[in-house]
Amino acid sequence: MLYDVSRSSFIRRAKQEENKKIYWLELKKYLNPIFIRNRPSSDYDVLRQVIFEGEYEMACSALELNFKTFETVRIVDAGANIGLTSRFFTARFPNSLIYALEPEPENFKMLLKNISGLDTIKPLQNALSAERGKRFAIGKSMRDGADWARTTQESANGTIMGITLEELLTENGGFFDILKIDIEGAERFIFDNQASQDFLDKTRVLVIEIHDEFNIRTSIYQILRKRGFSILEQGELTLGINTKLMNFGS
Repeated sequence: MLYDVSRSSFIRRAKQEENKKIYWLELKKYLNPIFIRNRPSSDYDVLRQVIFEGEYEMACSALELNFKTFETVRIVDAGANIGLTSRFFTARFPNSLIYALEPEPENFKMLLKNISGLDTIKPLQNALSAERGKRFAIGKSMRDGADWARTTQESANGTIMGITLEELLTENGGFFDILKIDIEGAERFIFDNQASQDFLDKTRVLVIEIHDEFNIRTSIYQILRKRGFSILEQGELTLGINTKLMNFGS
């Protein structure tokens, strides 16, 4: 089934490529084209949520309203899928530096297409890990089984290297302006009681999708509050604002 892209007021032009498997889209307010796969891919659903509905606008506004943003805006997009959230962030903050993590090979190929020509986005085919030196393999899909719901699992023989938030802090100038985490349940390892959450002390705004299949929401909220975060919920996302780092633009 083909998308009826002509119905969207966000799309200026559209054409199909690769035997109708790929859509090339020219969007209003976006200079570079965006690519999505045809059904049964979930790419259009990601496009709708991230670009059309602006589900990460709340995180951007939280940063602007509570913190100075004169310097480079440093963002981690963990669980970047095909790169549309990174595209949203870089359009929102042209002076940003974004690390886009996506372990799944086919998603990562689409991510590379979507960030082509954009030096502000650094692609990393890594899985977010609570420990250094871990390897991962692609696991089963969650929920609807679509390609936006692919999981990773630790595996000694895995071909995907893990990367920790501490390592990303070193790469990213020592702090995160926005840390976005949507890693299909693997957030339970990042927020495990045995793992370090010191990265939170250097995170201004956290936006995370918590997967309630693992009954971890309460424990994550306890960790965030202990670290001084104010918590809001919007749809599937949880927003954390680090009140210890707030300056109200002063």
